[in-house]
Amino acid sequence: MKFSPIFLFLALGAATLSAQTPETEAPKKKRAPAVAEAGSAPQQVVQNNSLVRVNATSQPYSLHLPWQKESPSSRRGLGVVLAGNRVLVTGQMVADATYIELELPEKGQKISAKVVAVDYEANLALLESAPSDKQKAFFAGLKPMAVDSSTRIDDKVDILQTGRVGELIKSELRISKVMTRRYNVEGSGFLVYEANNIVRSEANSFTLPVVKSGKLVGLLLSYDSKNQVTTILPAPIIEHFLKDVADGSYEGFPSLGMELQTTLDEQFRDFLGLKADAPGVLISLVMKGGSAEKAGMKKGDILVAINGFVIDSRGDYKDPQFGALSSSHLVRGRAYVGDKVEIQVIRERKEVTLKGELTRRKPDDFLVLPYLFDKGPRYVLMGGLLFQELSHPYLDAFGEEQRGGAILRLSRVASHPDKYEEEGRKKLVFLSLVLPTPSAQGYDKLGGQVVNKVNGKAIKDLNDLNDAFKSVKDTTHVIELNDFPHILYLDTTNAANDNKRLLGGAYRIGSLMRLE
Repeated sequence: MKFSPIFLFLALGAATLSAQTPETEAPKKKRAPAVAEAGSAPQQVVQNNSLVRVNATSQPYSLHLPWQKESPSSRRGLGVVLAGNRVLVTGQMVADATYIELELPEKGQKISAKVVAVDYEANLALLESAPSDKQKAFFAGLKPMAVDSSTRIDDKVDILQTGRVGELIKSELRISKVMTRRYNVEGSGFLVYEANNIVRSEANSFTLPVVKSGKLVGLLLSYDSKNQVTTILPAPIIEHFLKDVADGSYEGFPSLGMELQTTLDEQFRDFLGLKADAPGVLISLVMKGGSAEKAGMKKGDILVAINGFVIDSRGDYKDPQFGALSSSHLVRGRAYVGDKVEIQVIRERKEVTLKGELTRRKPDDFLVLPYLFDKGPRYVLMGGLLFQELSHPYLDAFGEEQRGGAILRLSRVASHPDKYEEEGRKKLVFLSLVLPTPSAQGYDKLGGQVVNKVNGKAIKDLNDLNDAFKSVKDTTHVIELNDFPHILYLDTTNAANDNKRLLGGAYRIGSLMRLE
């Protein structure tokens, strides 16, 4: 998935000249010089010794021609210095990065860095440079910044930036709302602060720190210049990330793995048997392999409470710090992987207590990959037919306005994968593109069809597909699809010859597959 930078717009202040008055006979006062005279003290430039510039070069793989890479691009942001000479940035900053360097804003001194921990769901990354004399000199004048998670609604905070020579630029904001929302990747709802006011900037940036009384309270996620609304990745999520990283084995944020339906409608509540003032939301989906399923939760249950926090008809609970907040924060913010969870539900109009352990489904555990960074898409080419595993980044690359026909069908499959998961599929293999080869003649307009079988073998992922092509005993590959034309035929000899011609040809194909 390609990330778009967070565009910040320059707020220009209007300068006015003071009006001149007629001179009188009174003794003239000596005016201060417009330019500092030689030997006078220059105006002090305010610096911040807890910030460093971060420069990154990124080059993701193409999602539609997966053997190729996109053109490289550069990103620039401000990182926050933490204990141990580590630097905190957003995950966006380092996604698909091929080179990262740190730079002192005032001196311009630079040093290369690498990612030591990243969570693309929580949009956070931790950087460090290799130990050396150069590293010691670079961090010698820098001071680690503490993290403060005490921010509440109405608190004033500052977004920090640096100018051309490292001077500190502050934009004051007021926290107006606390809620949960998606950061960057599919299905990742986390806590955010919303703030109001103009954000001044001298350049676009992927990462900007937000501070209060010299302590880090968040990182900038986005800025809406029209409405002057800023969203901030807050300190509680940062603290969770850093604590998880500290033990040397990062596990990420847990999830219950379920979907909720509000119970605000009175008729719906009557149907469910809920009294007018009774709490609870309907469980409309329980994901396979998630914490909720392992704890015994079922579709149709009414969720009443999580770890003693009552869930109202909107799916909110009363947070002691932020007030009404989505119940998702009880798991994806307050809890850690491995924590015990107690859930109260109403099942068949009787209250049931469920107990379990919180887990996290990794990206590769999903039938449709939620995101794909720092590696190329898996693919197999056979006789000009390109097969891939479906991912949300692949679908997102088309944009909403282009989601018609086959892409629309794939989008619907991605939204409701239950049927395919029940079939035991690990990934959803589909025909994504047909290159012009003799073997694929007549198939050139196909694309977007889900693959069911190849040479009689059920296809659960690309490894199965590759094995099926290798183990063919007849002279023809038989490919069975979910949609029209349902069956494709490839002559094995012609397909093998086409594979040889494709390697190093006009499409710059260096390998016929990527399965790692």
